[in-house]
Amino acid sequence: MRDDPLMIEVRCNESTMRGANPHLPYSSEEIVREAVRSHDAGAAIIHWHGRDAVTGAPDNSVELYREAEEGIRGATDLITKPTLGYISQSGVEDRVKHVRALADDPRLRFDAVPVDFGSMNIDSWDEEGKRFVPGDGVYVNSRRDIASVLGVFGDLSSFVTTVCWDVGQIRTALCYREMGLAPSTTLWEFVFTGASRPSSAGTNVHALNAMIAEIPPGEPWQLMCYGGDVLPLAALAIVLGGHVSIGLGDHDYARFGTPHNGELVARVAQLAETIGRPVAGPARARELLGMAPLPPA
Repeated sequence: MRDDPLMIEVRCNESTMRGANPHLPYSSEEIVREAVRSHDAGAAIIHWHGRDAVTGAPDNSVELYREAEEGIRGATDLITKPTLGYISQSGVEDRVKHVRALADDPRLRFDAVPVDFGSMNIDSWDEEGKRFVPGDGVYVNSRRDIASVLGVFGDLSSFVTTVCWDVGQIRTALCYREMGLAPSTTLWEFVFTGASRPSSAGTNVHALNAMIAEIPPGEPWQLMCYGGDVLPLAALAIVLGGHVSIGLGDHDYARFGTPHNGELVARVAQLAETIGRPVAGPARARELLGMAPLPPA
């Protein structure tokens, strides 16, 4: 096991609806609440989606991201990493507008931005009905658009995390690196999926080993499980020197009742303690990722 501390990311809401758990955040205030809970439990990074405060509908407006960023910055030193607007398929500028809008403010600029390196079918699988719902859901990331997004973030000097749903997307990301568009300093994000979201590999050791084998040796990586429980594979990631992302946005974790995001982060931190690997706070995580320190308030 490597000696590097474990970085834990909280994925607090995604596009998931609240359902039976009142802790899944919609409003900026609720996102900040979950940020504080997660920070106190051991998280170093927070990822979130802008949502309508009442309905929970996706909302990619700049002001919502500004509100959340101001609140998180005022209460924690978490590394902030918003979505690029999965809700928007209308073009590159609509996806990056919130990042661009805050880029000139040294205190409020986002610390990192995630870039997905491919397109995929994203429908839910209805096991009982034996059908995909809605049946035409596609998350589109054309290679031309990926190049454009990377160009914007290069101009803004943004830290890019490299999100890959399969081995082919890892290979694609390395091609963009050869083009000089994808940075060599990154955090690889391996996306696994649960039974309700069969868009990538399930949480098994063989799939994880295949993904690790494709990235350059020694580069940091983390895993997540969209639509499923990440904890079984998280234990292996901790042993192998990887990092872990968890949150109500990915899975309801109803086997624990109605947990808040901080409780989920605490479970990963407890795994690390049991295994004997220290947990990195935000400041140490910035060092591990080669980021500059957070500017003083």
